Amino acid sequence: MSEEIYELAYKYALKNAVEHGGKASVGAVVGKIFVERPDLKERAKEIIPIVKRAVGDVNALSPARQKEEMEKYDYSALQRRERKGLPELPNVDKYGHVATRFPPEPGGYIHLGNLRSALVSYLYAKKYNGVFILRFEDTNPTKPKIPYYDAIREDLRAVGIKWDKEIIESERIPTYYDYARKLIESGAAYVCTCTPEDMRKHREEKRACPHRSQSVEENLELWDQMLEGAFGEGEAVLRLKIDPAHPNPAMRDPVLFRIVTSVPHPRTGYKYHVYPLYNFACAIEDGLEVTHVLRGKEHQTNGEIQRIIQNAVGLRTPEFIHFGRIHVEDKDASVQMGKRYIRQALRDGIIEGWGDVRVPTVRSLLNRGILPETLWEFFEEIGPKKSDLHVDMEYIYGINRKKLDERAKRFFFVEDPVELVVENAPAVEARIPYHPDHQEYGERVYRFGEGKHHLYIARRDLPEAGEEIRLMHLYNVRVKEIGDQVIAEYSGDEIKRTKKIQWVPQIGESTIDAEILHPSGERIRGAIEYWAQKLRDGDIIQLERVCFARVKSNQGEKITLYWTHR
Repeated sequence: MSEEIYELAYKYALKNAVEHGGKASVGAVVGKIFVERPDLKERAKEIIPIVKRAVGDVNALSPARQKEEMEKYDYSALQRRERKGLPELPNVDKYGHVATRFPPEPGGYIHLGNLRSALVSYLYAKKYNGVFILRFEDTNPTKPKIPYYDAIREDLRAVGIKWDKEIIESERIPTYYDYARKLIESGAAYVCTCTPEDMRKHREEKRACPHRSQSVEENLELWDQMLEGAFGEGEAVLRLKIDPAHPNPAMRDPVLFRIVTSVPHPRTGYKYHVYPLYNFACAIEDGLEVTHVLRGKEHQTNGEIQRIIQNAVGLRTPEFIHFGRIHVEDKDASVQMGKRYIRQALRDGIIEGWGDVRVPTVRSLLNRGILPETLWEFFEEIGPKKSDLHVDMEYIYGINRKKLDERAKRFFFVEDPVELVVENAPAVEARIPYHPDHQEYGERVYRFGEGKHHLYIARRDLPEAGEEIRLMHLYNVRVKEIGDQVIAEYSGDEIKRTKKIQWVPQIGESTIDAEILHPSGERIRGAIEYWAQKLRDGDIIQLERVCFARVKSNQGEKITLYWTHR
C-alpha cells in the first residue's frame, strides 16, 4: 500500500512543482491525494511521511525533468468531486423539526476539538432549517470565568456561527430544582449523607448505599434540608438509582447534585449552594430543547445516564450521535491541544494568551490567517464519523492554501537582509503584479535611475562571487565581491536559467522592518518592500517564496505578521 501511496504522491508532487516554480508543497499534495482517494483521509498520519518523501524526491529534480515526468501521468481524476455534504440525521420526521446545541464550559477558549462539535451541530441545524442553541454549561462554580463567556461568543461569530437561542445554565437553577423534586417523587433518586470516603468504598465494593432504601418522603425532606442550608459542603448529595453493582463504575448510582459553599459562582455569587452536575443539567436541557445531540463518543455513558433521568421526569429523549475523537497534529505549534496544556503554558509565561499563535485554539488559527470557510469545509468533510481521526495540520493548510492562493496579494520579504549594490545599472522601471493571475489587483511600481542601485537580499540567498543571478521582475546581475555589502554588476534583462531571488528596494534612508511570529515561537526578522506600508491589520498576504501571513500590526516603520503556513 505504501508504494501505491508514494506513486500517487509523486504524481501530484510533480504537478504541484511544475505549477509553482519547481517546488512542491506537502500540504497541497496531500489535498490532491484526498480529492482522488477520499478513503485515505482516515490514514493521514501514516500518509504524511510518504508524501514528504515523494515531495523531496520531486523537488530534487530540475524543472525540465519535472515537466518531462509529469507528462507521463493522467490527472483527470483531480477534477473536483461533488461534495456529498453531511449524512442525514436519524428520525427527523419523528420530531417535526431539528434542534441542535453546542454546550461549552466557559473555562477557556474554543480549540479545534470543541469547534468540531459546534460546527457540525450548526451545519445540521442549517441543513434542516432548524434551531441551533448556544448553551453555557456553568453549574460547576469552580470552573467558569467571566471573560470566557464573551470569548466563546466572539470565536463562534468569527467563524460564522449564528445561534438562534442562548441558554446560561446557572440562570436556570430553580428549573433544575423542580425537576430534581420530580425525580425524587418518581423514586429514581435519593439523598445520600455518606462521607465521600464511605461513598467511594461502597462503589468500589459494589455495595448499595445504606440511604438507598429511604422512602420518597424521607428523601424529599432531606432534599429540602439541602436547599435550606442544613448541610455543609460534602455532607449530602442527590444520587440517581441505577445499579450499585453495575460493571461500569460510572453507572453505580452517580451523583446528580452536590453542595458548594466555599466558592461563589462568578455570575450568581452565593445565591445558590446546591448545584447540578453535568449529567443532570444536560439531561434536562436536552430533554426540553434538543432533538439531536452530536458529541464525542466519550459521552456514551453520559448518554445512558441522561436517558434514565429524562425517562424518570417525563422528558423527551433526543437522538444521540456520538463521533470519534479528533487528534490534530501540528508540528509547528509549541503547545499541545487541550485546555490544561494551554493553562499551564499561561501560568509558566510561555504564551501571552489564548490567541497566541503558539497554541491550537480557534482564535489562534484565525489570527494566523486560517479562513473560517476552511474550517467549515474541513469539518463538513469529516462530519460525525464514529472512528477516531488523526489529522496533520498540513491537511487543513492544504485547504486554506487553495483558498488564499486566489486572493492573497504578493509581496517581497527578505530575512536577515544584506545590502546589494548593483553597479552600471540602467534606468529601469519594475512593474510587479500583486497577483500573477489577477491583473485587477493592480501592481507595485519601483523606478531606479541610471547608475548604482541599492537593494536588499536575504542572507540565505547570498550568491557566490562570479555567480550570475536574476532579481525577480527586475534584471540579471553578476556578483563581483561579497563583504559587508554584495557588490554586483548589471548583466542584462534576458531571462536565463539562473538562480532567481527576491529583493527589497532601498528607498530613502531606511526600509520597512518586518517580523513574522511563527507558531513554534520563533521570530523571523527581515525587511519588507516599500508598498507593504499600505497593508491594514488583518490583511492576509503571501510573502513570496516564504509563507502566507496575516498582518498583526502595521506601524509604518515596522510591520508585524503572523505566520499562516507555507
